[in-house]
Amino acid sequence: MTSTMYQFKLPDLAEGVHEGQVIRVHVQAGQSVCEDDPLMEVETDKAAVEIPSPVSGRVVEVHVSESELVHVGDVMVTFDSSSAPAASAPAPATTTTPIAATNTPPADPSGKRRPASPSVRRLARERGLDLTQVRGSGPGGRVTRADVEQAATARMTDSQVPPPAVSPDVLSSETSTPIAAVRITPPQSTPTTAIEGVADSDQYGSIVRQGLSQARRTIARVMQTSWQTIPHVTDSNDADITELEAMRGSFVDSDYPDRRITTLAFVIRAVCRAMQKHPILNATLDLERDEVIFREYVNIAVGVETPRGLVAPVIHNAHLMGIGKISDHLAVMAHNTRSGAFGVEDTRGATYTISNAGAMGRTRYSTPIIMPGTVACLAVGRARKMPWVVDDEIVPRLIMPLSHSMDHRLVDGGREIPFIGHVIDDLEHPMRFAL
Repeated sequence: MTSTMYQFKLPDLAEGVHEGQVIRVHVQAGQSVCEDDPLMEVETDKAAVEIPSPVSGRVVEVHVSESELVHVGDVMVTFDSSSAPAASAPAPATTTTPIAATNTPPADPSGKRRPASPSVRRLARERGLDLTQVRGSGPGGRVTRADVEQAATARMTDSQVPPPAVSPDVLSSETSTPIAAVRITPPQSTPTTAIEGVADSDQYGSIVRQGLSQARRTIARVMQTSWQTIPHVTDSNDADITELEAMRGSFVDSDYPDRRITTLAFVIRAVCRAMQKHPILNATLDLERDEVIFREYVNIAVGVETPRGLVAPVIHNAHLMGIGKISDHLAVMAHNTRSGAFGVEDTRGATYTISNAGAMGRTRYSTPIIMPGTVACLAVGRARKMPWVVDDEIVPRLIMPLSHSMDHRLVDGGREIPFIGHVIDDLEHPMRFAL
């Protein structure tokens, strides 16, 4: 058979993306692969993109290595496509408990790969699932993310074990009396967190050198540009969300009983409503033309903490959504971002940014950094009960701290204070959302 060589080059991954960093290589020379099998993962901008094999065949040479910076058009892998395998072999059996019979179809007797997107295949690998054992609900039996999640949940439920027996060296929860003497041991030293990198030393002792990931390099560059070119002014405020939380906590959507309404959804909706009155906060400054660009759409970027750093996926056209729809988008967005199932375009087009800093710890007030192309950023701190004066009486109220940074070239106090005041009024009087 005549050998047919095929050189696979890094394709355009998104508009304006010209380079990326290889973070994982899944194949090696001599390995046989099928079309759509995962080749490698490349981190571009803030998104980790899985690159599937464009052809079936044998890998002749892998031209890149992990941590290498690659550019669009670079040769990544050379294939001999004349030696294509007939089909991918099914994944080896695992030692985990089988999926419940009500959710698991019999294995595909033909051994053929079930149709699925690269991101779904990666999710299945992360969950330890064999796609030939997952029923596809999509067109033509295509396996969707929901199918994988359902199968993974079923396996976890089936493999649950009874809780361990209670140790005798604990207090009885009913009598609060000792069942046995409590042994006291001296405190142990806290183990050091393992750090990946190259061991080295400086004049004071041991160090570890770790290269910046593509995502962290991009974040650092954008943050430096933002801080150096945008004059930041931060306005700190408090919102009494006691009534809002009481209403939110007691509400059940009969049409969507599983829907989880979040406080952040109300904040996003309040911001969108305030922009209708104060559109300057949704604008951008074009210094080359000496113009202010007013957008008639509202795209809200929301910071999500991930293992690769802070990512800000965008809710496009948030001004057209109600509280429930925003909550749905937040849930899907957080899941996709943390599992890596999102694209570069999901992080583009923001007109305003919200940092939910309170969700990550005890942060109250901060100085959020304004992203290029926007003129403001709101940081939502952790709400907590505080003594508050209401009708000349001190009472406990749930207070949410808000830190609002503005680009002082375009937004001054006369424009920002009414805007943030409108947001706070909405949060403190939740019936306004029905208007």
